[in-house]
Amino acid sequence: MRFTGTIDAKLDAKGRVFLPSDFRKQLAESDPRLVLKRDVYQPCLVIYPYAVWNAEVDALRARLNRWDPRQAMLFRQFLANVEVFTLDGNGRFLISRKMLDACAITDRTVRFMGVDDRIEVWSVAQSAKLLMSDSDYAESLAKIMGKTPLMDNDHTAIY
Repeated sequence: MRFTGTIDAKLDAKGRVFLPSDFRKQLAESDPRLVLKRDVYQPCLVIYPYAVWNAEVDALRARLNRWDPRQAMLFRQFLANVEVFTLDGNGRFLISRKMLDACAITDRTVRFMGVDDRIEVWSVAQSAKLLMSDSDYAESLAKIMGKTPLMDNDHTAIY
């Protein structure tokens, strides 16, 4: 599974939202269970297909010493506040008030962003703050890919 794209959707009065159909189509063949968790680094929620979540947990557990109290606490905190859910017959799921508050989602509109093997759920206002400027994006991508861009007078990358 490789989720891509950005799609806005409306929460209903109960906090339910439709998972965008582009993403639902990719999930149709897999385990119907999904995992919702607050992101470790950003003020957003992350939806993991159940198999992806299990791989993340297994990878973390393999690196930890459960007899180290700090690492045990880290593992506990990583697994805390995780919600396992399935979509209802209409393709909706409930985002609890606790999860909405944790990510400052106060509006009725949320933004779904496909990020490879997971889907992020953002407040529209917060998501606008996370993106780089076009020139920073081009420069960073070029560095990672091993190419140095030339910049014009407006600081726009030229290749």
